Amino acid sequence: MINDIAAAVLGCGAVDWLVWRGFCLEPGAFGSWPMFANIGAYRVRLHDVRDGQPVCPWQYELRQVFFNSPQQLGSLVSYLNEERGRRVVGEGVILTHFDHFRIVVRNGRVLRA
Repeated sequence: MINDIAAAVLGCGAVDWLVWRGFCLEPGAFGSWPMFANIGAYRVRLHDVRDGQPVCPWQYELRQVFFNSPQQLGSLVSYLNEERGRRVVGEGVILTHFDHFRIVVRNGRVLRA
């Protein structure tokens, strides 16, 4: 009986320790959940320079990708220009793991606003 209680207490303590290491430490620390350590995303409104029509990034991005990096936005802008012949401009926001900042898309480049 005492062994069962001791095993239950140690098991609960181990689970508590793992939850604390995984969720309460800053990302990148030993034992933190690496899945959430480097999430980055962007939200942007793009327009074609020639006709002013809005360009939806989701028509050109992979359907299963929800979080994209600033580098992927730059690749998308280059792809639209080089492969699709669409010169786009726009504005938006980049979300990083601890910060966010405004961006603009001009002349085929993603720039910090």
